[in-house]
Amino acid sequence: MRKKILLKKTDKRIFNFVRKSLENRKIPPTVREIAKFVGISLVTAHTHLKNLRKIGIIDFRYGKKRRVSRGIKIKTNVSVFRR
Repeated sequence: MRKKILLKKTDKRIFNFVRKSLENRKIPPTVREIAKFVGISLVTAHTHLKNLRKIGIIDFRYGKKRRVSRGIKIKTNVSVFRR
């Protein structure tokens, strides 16, 4: 069963950008690419990504010591709606 999640406008734009990047390019975008696409700072983009992770619709991959730069994964069984 799919989870239904309501997102704010910016969070939904970021989620859709990540999803389309994975579909089209087969690699997730970097935080810098996300920030440039949405028109926000790197810190704000990272904060939105952390919020999406906290909600449970994306996850980060980690290397030996830190997060991988293109390490965003979308979790399955998620339906996203706008508030």
